[in-house]
Amino acid sequence: MEHLFIPGKTNAPPVLLLHGTGGDEHSLVDVARFVAPDAPVLSLRGDVSENGANRFFKRFADGSLDLVDLAGKTKDLLSETKRLAKEYGLDFHDFVALGYSNGANIAANALLQEEDGFHYGILFHAMPAGNDPATFNLAHRRVLLTAGMNDPLVTQAASEALLKELKQRGALVETVWTVSGHQLTMPELEGARDWYKKLSGEQYAI
Repeated sequence: MEHLFIPGKTNAPPVLLLHGTGGDEHSLVDVARFVAPDAPVLSLRGDVSENGANRFFKRFADGSLDLVDLAGKTKDLLSETKRLAKEYGLDFHDFVALGYSNGANIAANALLQEEDGFHYGILFHAMPAGNDPATFNLAHRRVLLTAGMNDPLVTQAASEALLKELKQRGALVETVWTVSGHQLTMPELEGARDWYKKLSGEQYAI
């Protein structure tokens, strides 16, 4: 899996960037610099091609998610992130998985389905996968979920369903809702920046 690494301060939680459909490892770098300007950044390129567009897992022609591929690619993502964390001297469990759209969906799946998955996530416009939910408790996981109430790809109902599952299983979730569509907005970026700053202060408080 192609990747980009940008060193940062060791007292800032590292950020893992997971782009949306058609993006690459450079797509969210400016977002990371806004949200977490001092953080080490690891950015991955999805290795699934959909008519030439990079993705992290397959979907069917009707837009529904290929759950078998999602499960396998989620494990691959975690394995690759752990490998690269060791390579760059970072703690995997400190990573904040920051994903948009397709990248947010695989990050959400890693949070929800894998006990040794990510502990922290910034999910821009994520949706439930529709797979059978796992049962382990998520009380040790913290998530920021952002959504657009007029998003034609991830409906408000889908965002609310994902929020409900995270909360029911104990995750500490904060939200940013906008009236916009599927694009990233400044209120979402500012909300992510504030959330990350608070997380960083709690993790590295003296």
